[in-house]
Amino acid sequence: MTAFAQELRRCKTVLLLRAVIDAGGNQCTAAQAAGVHRNTVNRLLRGAGYDMNSLKHLAKARNAEAQCKQPASEQGASNKERQTA
Repeated sequence: MTAFAQELRRCKTVLLLRAVIDAGGNQCTAAQAAGVHRNTVNRLLRGAGYDMNSLKHLAKARNAEAQCKQPASEQGASNKERQTA
């Protein structure tokens, strides 16, 4: 594999990893956001050594951490939105 092909694969992996984490660990949502098939997400990330269950836990932890960092006024608005939905 050429250096260019290796770098391209690494970039795809990083972008798909970020998409999965941003999607809360949901491969289908991440695939739609990236414009690829779900199997592509799974194949590239597993090929890079990532475990999908570990990514789901990481995504949940990141989302929980992000909610803790929100100002109290935004957290209240989010709770009200969830209750009305």
